[in-house]
Amino acid sequence: MAQESLIWTATIRRPFGVHGEVRIHTHNAEFRHLEKLKTVTLRSADGTLLFVEVSGFRVVGGEPMMRFVGYESPEAARTLNGMHLLVKRSEATPLQAGEFYTADLIGCTLYADEQELAIVAATVDGAQAILLEVQLLDGSGTRMVPFLGEYIGEVDIVKKRIELLTPWILA
Repeated sequence: MAQESLIWTATIRRPFGVHGEVRIHTHNAEFRHLEKLKTVTLRSADGTLLFVEVSGFRVVGGEPMMRFVGYESPEAARTLNGMHLLVKRSEATPLQAGEFYTADLIGCTLYADEQELAIVAATVDGAQAILLEVQLLDGSGTRMVPFLGEYIGEVDIVKKRIELLTPWILA
């Protein structure tokens, strides 16, 4: 049986209080799925993975907080700052129609009029929408494309293709 893929659902931020809690920056508005987690995978900037047990979850001022076994002090919790919180796909926030995990957008080809133009290299949280950081296939660099209906048409995650309605945005 194949191992279930992991989704980067949140990022660990600075400690909160004196008992090792950390602030959690989620990648969408829904974060209640985090409350049910017993274990998570944390990934550092260099790709190192940590498998940790969740010892607490609460919401303070609308912001999720978590605690992890072995990180019960602010000093220990501070070592987790910036780590990516990964969960099994089955434990991630359920998707509504027309929604996508940003992890699934990475690697998709942007096309217009059946011409392949760019590959999605990363996503960035923008002020109004997710921005797709795309690598142009002609080798002329990268561009940012808002993931909004006026720019993006059909999205086919299975075929890894995203229709670009406004190819001029890549100029």
